[in-house]
Amino acid sequence: MTDLLAQLAQPGDRWEIAGRPTISDNNTLPLDPSWDILLDADEAVSLAASPPDRQAISVRYDPDRHALIGQGLGGLMLRGGNTSYYLELVTTSPLQFRLVVETDLPPALPAEVTTERGVPLVFAPDELIWLDRAPASYPTFDLSRRAARFATSVGFDNLISLPMLHEVELLPHQLKTALTVLRRFRGRALLCDEVGLGKTVEAGMILLELLMRKLARRVLILTPSSLVEQWRGEMSRKFGLDFITYDDPLFKERGSAAWSSFDRILASYHTAKREPHRSAITEQEWDVVIVDEAHHCRNRTTLLWKLVSALHKKYVLLLTATPIQNNLDELYNLVTLLQPGLLSTAKRFQHQFVDRHDKLLPRNLDQLHALLAEAMVRNRRSNVSVRLMRRYAQTLRVAPLPVERALYDDVTRFVKDHLAREDSPLSRMALVTLQKELGSSTLATAATLDRIATADKLSADEAQALRALADRARAPIESAKVARLIELLHDFPDKIVIFTQFRHTQDFLQHVLTQAGESVALFHGSLPRLAKEEAIRAFQGPARILLSTESGSEGRNLQFCHALCNFDLPWNPMRIEQRIGRLSRIGQTHDVSVFNLVSAGTFEAELLHLLEAKINLFELVIGEIDMILGNLDEEREFEDIVLDEWLASADDDQFRTRMDALGNRLIEAKQTYLKQRDYDDRLFGERFVPEG
Repeated sequence: MTDLLAQLAQPGDRWEIAGRPTISDNNTLPLDPSWDILLDADEAVSLAASPPDRQAISVRYDPDRHALIGQGLGGLMLRGGNTSYYLELVTTSPLQFRLVVETDLPPALPAEVTTERGVPLVFAPDELIWLDRAPASYPTFDLSRRAARFATSVGFDNLISLPMLHEVELLPHQLKTALTVLRRFRGRALLCDEVGLGKTVEAGMILLELLMRKLARRVLILTPSSLVEQWRGEMSRKFGLDFITYDDPLFKERGSAAWSSFDRILASYHTAKREPHRSAITEQEWDVVIVDEAHHCRNRTTLLWKLVSALHKKYVLLLTATPIQNNLDELYNLVTLLQPGLLSTAKRFQHQFVDRHDKLLPRNLDQLHALLAEAMVRNRRSNVSVRLMRRYAQTLRVAPLPVERALYDDVTRFVKDHLAREDSPLSRMALVTLQKELGSSTLATAATLDRIATADKLSADEAQALRALADRARAPIESAKVARLIELLHDFPDKIVIFTQFRHTQDFLQHVLTQAGESVALFHGSLPRLAKEEAIRAFQGPARILLSTESGSEGRNLQFCHALCNFDLPWNPMRIEQRIGRLSRIGQTHDVSVFNLVSAGTFEAELLHLLEAKINLFELVIGEIDMILGNLDEEREFEDIVLDEWLASADDDQFRTRMDALGNRLIEAKQTYLKQRDYDDRLFGERFVPEG
């Protein structure tokens, strides 16, 4: 016996024999190499028999075989079944062990147990065997957990998320699209509905269904920067899903770590593809990735395509009304983001499906359609039960009164001067806001003039001049636009929504219109929820006018009204479209009248002329302006483009010339969009309509 065994062991200690030992024909009981340090070579050991009424035998330890060897070992009876084997020390002098064989009985669980949460559990005999097994590795456990989640999820014959939708007029084609994507495409699809048919609603339904079924948790939505807030609002109002945006202060303060800190994130392309954001995003595991205006991913050499391709994503939705612009390779690139290999390799795709002389001319079209049917949904207005009413727009240009003109010119001169100065103590945002207020009402500018007059580093003369401008803006003066509005209300007796961007203008109009005998309901973002609902009910009832700020253009369905007036105009045409979209939308049964009030000789007058004369904004289907502006290939927001043209102009005539040039670019962008739309119609036809 080694000294170590004498020091460490005492009678009753046990050593488990690994596996299920058997006595070989040469009377050998295999142990393991660890016994080499416990027993000396050829040391005599007395081994008690099993069962205990049998006579002990003498054996010796063989270090070469790591085994006990001796005559009579073969006579030891080792029981079968679910057993464990031990060598138990009986005495150290003389050295004697006993072979102990124990049957491992399963835990004596009751027929039924109840968890702390009151859930009854019943174990079958075969389940106890599984419970007795050694723990699985984490990858095996994770795979099993995911498989169990799929197995226990109710099939997609019925959508469990529908009761959770709010302010959604669910249409048959949208329900069919969601079911098709979830059933057939397993949550990876190219949604190519024509503009205005609700791709955002379809994506939201699919997302909410995956979240409610616990099939997804982490979500990333990528959009053009101009659509980030629109997506955030729609996800919150319609689907009850709160997303944090990349420019939220809480998000920004965490830096790159923010991408791993939040489960639902909305980001612009421009932000996501820049470092260090790109690396942080691609390191994450995303359950759902949604890419809006996905035609920006058509070129696989771009940073955006490479970003989306590199994302670790389980489910992915690509939304675009125009998947192809220049060649069929763009379609291949989009589908490859969804299902790599579905269209084979790029080289084979070109050989099999693209005419060698015309990259837009397909070959083997039926075969191509059959493959695309595994990843693509496309609804058209011609095959869905959607009727969009016409819109009739009228611009009411008003000559400002001399005192209004003078104030406009003086404030505009100040704004333009400071925007051009690199050392201006005033922020660009404050100055732009002031200029926008000028296009609304003089009262709207007064508070801003007072506020910026207190800016640090502003000269005493400039501060005094600003306070003087504020006093002029507050002075009770007549308004040519207000007078024209009252004329309009006299000539147009039906219900009407009047939009303005500014609360000061809204308060002013409420006072004037009430004095004129009109019944007015007031709606703005600062109202409590119940007060907002009451304002809408009042407008549905006795109030003829809903006087609303920009918040009224978000998420409110006002189809019972058939007219709106833009008292002032946002510089972003998509904001104008959102206002119109509250009335002119799916479900509207009447044509809609749009009245635009604008003072002649102003920034807004030139902007409105651009949008009317060049692209016929008010005749477009809701959503088409997004497609047109997207074809400008500009990183800047549209209002920044227009503002830069204004700042670069020496006078009104030069500004008008520069706006005409921008208008020509818009015409080209619109023509490009129309060509894309026509080509898609020819290529896809009536195919890819979701299953009933």
